[in-house]
Amino acid sequence: MARGNRSIAARSSANSYVGKLAEFLDDAMAMRIPVRVSISGPGGHPLFENTVIEFGTAAEVLFSCTLPLEFDDRVRLQNADRSLDTEGTVVAVQYHDGSKAVAVRFLVKPGNWIIQR
Repeated sequence: MARGNRSIAARSSANSYVGKLAEFLDDAMAMRIPVRVSISGPGGHPLFENTVIEFGTAAEVLFSCTLPLEFDDRVRLQNADRSLDTEGTVVAVQYHDGSKAVAVRFLVKPGNWIIQR
């Protein structure tokens, strides 16, 4: 990652474990988008959690989460008005005091995503 691209994430991540994970992604931008993260749990029963996307790129989003997510898991992300309703796969997980920072890469780039490349 180029040093110049780290400035936004680095300034915003001083005390954020999600921000520390964002430092590994090129062009990560700080944001605050409330979303519901859902996965298929044991026996196919859905599990979900409300969280906030803290950082994003044109292809990935980062947030904190307590769901049992691991690398390559598939997740669904939805905001309240469903203008964001997309699926992605977990590409990074960083554990921190019972929670985790998660990076998810979109399977298909949402048509109205705020960061364009």
